[in-house]
Amino acid sequence: MRTVVITGIGEGLGRTLAELYANRGERVVGCDIEPAGLEDLRRCHPTVEVVQADVSRPQDIAALFAVVTAAGCTVDTLINNVGIAGPRANIEDISIEDWNASIHTNLTAAFLCIKHVLPGMKSRRRGAIVNISTGSVRTLPPGRSPYVTSKTALEGLTSAVAREAGPFNVRCNAVRPGLMDNARLARVLTRVAQQSGKSTAAIEAEALSFVSMRSKVQMSEVAATVDFLCSDAAHHVTGQIIAVDGGIEWEA
Repeated sequence: MRTVVITGIGEGLGRTLAELYANRGERVVGCDIEPAGLEDLRRCHPTVEVVQADVSRPQDIAALFAVVTAAGCTVDTLINNVGIAGPRANIEDISIEDWNASIHTNLTAAFLCIKHVLPGMKSRRRGAIVNISTGSVRTLPPGRSPYVTSKTALEGLTSAVAREAGPFNVRCNAVRPGLMDNARLARVLTRVAQQSGKSTAAIEAEALSFVSMRSKVQMSEVAATVDFLCSDAAHHVTGQIIAVDGGIEWEA
């Protein structure tokens, strides 16, 4: 039985992944900042071990991995899923606090999680790490510099870890989801609609007009790609950035 650690399991892709591995009988340990999502996940999947944590705080990350250590388990798979959208503003209007929040949550947290698991993976000469990036790294939406910068750096970290850990048979890859059909996208579309005075349907149609396949991505599709990268079938896949975005070309 593998031990899979996933950050951000309260909802969205993180929860989809947690349920995927829990239903398969894997040991799942995960965290989220919102207690309500964690409680619901625990109720539906009692075997999943949950920790309320703000991954921008190193001490909270340490508490997450303390749960694994206390049980005498080793981490076979790490999925750095947590990410925040950050501010939507021009660069000159972004506060240092908002900038740091995006960097700490989207980049530094992944670095710290990898730092926790890599020594054990190297010593056992096996392990898989997947970082969740974003299609926005390619489309570069204006007014989103902290988000784009933090996720671009996350992809750089992915490449660096893959190069360093490869000789130890440890793999590291990243996945770039596009417009995922989930509650988070619904909240973003609603917020943009309110700011623009347009309907949510109109904002969604405009966003999808820049996607080659003209459709939203299902979380199960992204989860399946992550699962492949964590599996033995991807034994020689490392240092790759794989997009699951329907061919997204632009973001307004």
